[in-house]
Amino acid sequence: MYGSRARIGLIVPSSNTVCEPEMARLAPDNVAVYASRILFTPTIEGLKDMKNHVHRSAKELSSEGICQLIAFCCTVGSMIGGAGYDGDLARMIHEASSTVSVTTTTAVKAALSSLNVKRVAMATPYTRQTNEIEKKIMQSMGYEVTDIVGYHDHLEPEALENDMIGRLQPDEAYKLAKAVNGSINEAIFISCTNFRAIEIIDQLEQETGKPVITSNQVTMWHSLRSLGIMDSLEGYGRLFREN
Repeated sequence: MYGSRARIGLIVPSSNTVCEPEMARLAPDNVAVYASRILFTPTIEGLKDMKNHVHRSAKELSSEGICQLIAFCCTVGSMIGGAGYDGDLARMIHEASSTVSVTTTTAVKAALSSLNVKRVAMATPYTRQTNEIEKKIMQSMGYEVTDIVGYHDHLEPEALENDMIGRLQPDEAYKLAKAVNGSINEAIFISCTNFRAIEIIDQLEQETGKPVITSNQVTMWHSLRSLGIMDSLEGYGRLFREN
């Protein structure tokens, strides 16, 4: 059977085209992923509105107990309400599904804690407005954001479509990460579950000497560890090799 070790449910924004393929690549042998999509528009209000749709998705993914864990797979969408919002979302999912629940923000915090990182440089595909919000919330959670650069910094928020992010290639994430890396950051965080980046994690770590995390990488890592699956995976960074 598929997923004989674990079946992980993913709650994915409706226009995200990267999360499911990357999560499938990151899944170890005999771990399967299944997705439910929730309506999403790439605006601040759209990010806030996603919480109103998680109940349906959680019910779908927990039908007949098919999934042992459900992950809410959106970075800014799981922190948009401020520090502690990720926990609120996880509780909403758990209450609807009676299933272990995590979010991408919860996973980011767990990964940075495991790596003993407090100072982080961030590369994103977002606009300047979204970056400012994400930086402020990351700082409210106790992290020092040494720098943050967005691929779409030049756009007004209403001009950005999520498919524009999904079409970006890994080399764009690589160039942003190299640009944002400095002398005082302890790690690099490539944010957004719709930003393709897992292919360049190892290369960036080798070139910078620092741990590199991405939204999908940490979400899968935290999901597996929450289920007691401790596989060490090669090719996807220090986090998966050593933690």
